[in-house]
Amino acid sequence: MSQYTIDQFSKITGLNKLVIRTWENRYNFLKPRRSKTNIRFYDNDMLSKGIKYSILVEQGYKISKLIKIQEEDLNKLIEETLHSDKNQSRRNTIYTSKLVESAIFFNQNLFEETYNNCVKEMDIIEFYKNIIIPTMSKIGILYLNSKITPANEHFLSENLRNKIALETEKIINKKQEKKNKWILFLPENEYHDIGLLFAKLLLKKNNKEVIYLGQNVPRESLKSPKFEKVKIMFFVNARKTNDYVEELCSYLRNEFKKSCIYMVYNNENKINNKYDIKEIINIDDFIEILK
Repeated sequence: MSQYTIDQFSKITGLNKLVIRTWENRYNFLKPRRSKTNIRFYDNDMLSKGIKYSILVEQGYKISKLIKIQEEDLNKLIEETLHSDKNQSRRNTIYTSKLVESAIFFNQNLFEETYNNCVKEMDIIEFYKNIIIPTMSKIGILYLNSKITPANEHFLSENLRNKIALETEKIINKKQEKKNKWILFLPENEYHDIGLLFAKLLLKKNNKEVIYLGQNVPRESLKSPKFEKVKIMFFVNARKTNDYVEELCSYLRNEFKKSCIYMVYNNENKINNKYDIKEIINIDDFIEILK
């Protein structure tokens, strides 16, 4: 059974820790368990309910009433909210919460239902920006703190990978731009390729020729006459040190002097501009490049 601290519970549900404690004292909210050292913790079922309570309280429901409602009725209220609320930001929060719940409980039906509703309601770029990124961020909080197993994270990642791949396959390029083809890869020991797959999708939508190398690519294997005068894109996650990033950028610039190189990274990583590596921080930066 997964156990979440109040800090993790707060980050995922969006409920302030002071509010959580107040509700616990006043309404016996969720009845958290206690560790041997008397630290409160929450399980998966509590996390799921907490997410739903947070959504419904924002809609104006009283927590004093919600805690008396059965799970089935809570789900009905969430669905009613989803169908009646015209505020897209709140609707996105519900979709994100449903995807998180699908990962925690390995609920394939919930994933499929949520995904299908999202793509009916928004285009693929909006879906990526407003749903996939926030969902993976919340899952990342749990995964990096070892509060969910790798299987939970893989369940969601593989489902999203498959969906992005299917969307990419639907694109038929009648005339690709052969000039400045794009090489996409993840460096050594990088495996989270959802962003890279989405970049491939956008490039194909814009009639670019793409060579997709995927995850964990040894940098030495990039040496090829076919990779001269290309555009290279790679992703670096926040756990890589700045020294690692600097060394990788130095290597790529030395090997691909005539190529345009793009690095997608988290704000925690910084690089020296002397390598002439173009930085992409968010999806809007990339869309601007494609114009």
